[in-house]
Amino acid sequence: MHTTLTKLVLTYLATLGSIVHLSAQKITNIKTQKDQIKQLELALKMKVDFQKDTIGLIKNLHPLLELANQERSIPLKWAYYLLMADGFSIAFDQVNPRSNAYYKLASELVGRENLPELRMIGNIRQGYYLYTYREVKDAFPYFLLAAELEKDINAEKIPLLPEHYSYIANFYSYIGDQEKAITYLKTALPYTKEHSRQKIDMTNAIGVYYKKAALFDKAYPFYKQALEIAAEAKDSVWMGIIAGNLADYEWEKGNEEQAIALVKQNIELSLKYKEVLDAMRANLEVARMYAHQKKWDLAEKHIAKSTALMADKPYFLVFKRDAAKILAEIAAGKGQKDLELTNLKEYLVLKDSLEARNNNEAMQKIYWQWEIERYEQANKQAESKRRQINQTYQYVGALLILGFIIIVLLINRSKTRIKIRSTELEKEQLALKFEKQLLDQELSVLKNSLQEFTDTVRHNDHTIQQLRKEIQEKETHDPKLAIEISENLSRMLESHIMTDERWLKFKHVFDKVYPEFLETQKLENPKLSESDLRLIALMKLDLNNRSMSDLLGVSIEGVKKAKQRLKKKVDK
Repeated sequence: MHTTLTKLVLTYLATLGSIVHLSAQKITNIKTQKDQIKQLELALKMKVDFQKDTIGLIKNLHPLLELANQERSIPLKWAYYLLMADGFSIAFDQVNPRSNAYYKLASELVGRENLPELRMIGNIRQGYYLYTYREVKDAFPYFLLAAELEKDINAEKIPLLPEHYSYIANFYSYIGDQEKAITYLKTALPYTKEHSRQKIDMTNAIGVYYKKAALFDKAYPFYKQALEIAAEAKDSVWMGIIAGNLADYEWEKGNEEQAIALVKQNIELSLKYKEVLDAMRANLEVARMYAHQKKWDLAEKHIAKSTALMADKPYFLVFKRDAAKILAEIAAGKGQKDLELTNLKEYLVLKDSLEARNNNEAMQKIYWQWEIERYEQANKQAESKRRQINQTYQYVGALLILGFIIIVLLINRSKTRIKIRSTELEKEQLALKFEKQLLDQELSVLKNSLQEFTDTVRHNDHTIQQLRKEIQEKETHDPKLAIEISENLSRMLESHIMTDERWLKFKHVFDKVYPEFLETQKLENPKLSESDLRLIALMKLDLNNRSMSDLLGVSIEGVKKAKQRLKKKVDK
């Protein structure tokens, strides 16, 4: 006993060692891959099926977490969380808290980033996880969120696009929306490798979905195409499966012998390559065909082969029911009344059991279809809401209700809208900043203009004083030149004097540079005249009495007296 236990432990440790070696090789491949999408695809293909061995799962995936932390890679860490969720779902073989927690971590991680492709794939995988364990009602919102994100994504950036679109197509087919399932598969088909099983599977699946929608003529070309690819790839298993699907088409067309031959081909290939389930289904199908032709012995022979491959599990109930019905037909055809009655009883028991389940599933499918229609309708109403914004107040009540619906349905878009609004505010701030810069530039120009005016006045004042001095010197020695200088001085004084028109232009510039200065003076002293305001403005520019006298066209004494009068007004 002790020896056996030791062997088991050593075997387990050897297995773990092998896992570590394979994991290290995978991590090396991931690390050296420069293309981010291919790197993520390599990560998502890491082994997670360790059955109940969660220690092996953790040990296998831990190097991926270390690499993600080392490279600070959000996509790789997201992949690690998803793989851990998948591994625990296999270990528990049901929906479980550990998987739920890892899916939540993955969702929160990419939810904080602008990664719509990863958000979409995360929703698809979590939805498919719930759907796999028939928690379909809980799976439904995740597939809706994935569909909502589809318009924001770039298909080239989606890792393992065919696999993920197959998941969502499978779900939509299950709830009865074959059209949407076909659309997803047709979108993904160009991304599959030539002659790959994946391409065969997806091409065949499109045919199956068309058949489910009762569009047999549309199904047939895809079956033929899938068969051609399988033949080129020399994939006998798929050739057998597709032959079975083509048999349904031939049977519907009335080519019964051709249909039977195709199903038998399927049986032969399925048994050869140990595809037991497909062999079981195909034997049951050919038995149904022989019963239809009243070839009772052949039908009974294939029923026996089919039931021998059935297990005692819920999955096989539908096939056991169909087998019981065919056996009842065979017994009736052979005149075996007691056996017919026995098989009919078994058929009815199985039928009632399945109908109880199917009724619930049918009701659920109706509910899910209604949810899809309601969701799509709500989106249309949201668009209508935006078009009705400028309508009259009589629609206010309806618009408020619709607004509430929009908020509920478009919660996922709130972050995007906030970002858009933030961008708009940033643009407005930039516009205001630009406008302020223009105003600052204008003010700077005006200040320079006012300073230039002041400097010019002072320069002219200096020139005027020189001319006056020259007149005095020349009056006795050169009267003629003195007259010419005097005329120049008069012209300069005339151009220098601040007329009403010049005052208005000067005041406009002054008010820009010193906003509200003169207005405040006037408000504080209402008795101030326009002449007083001119004097105050010139005083603000720090001009001397002589410069002010030249500008105002009065004597220096006149300026002094004007200042005294101004002081009295202000003091009062």
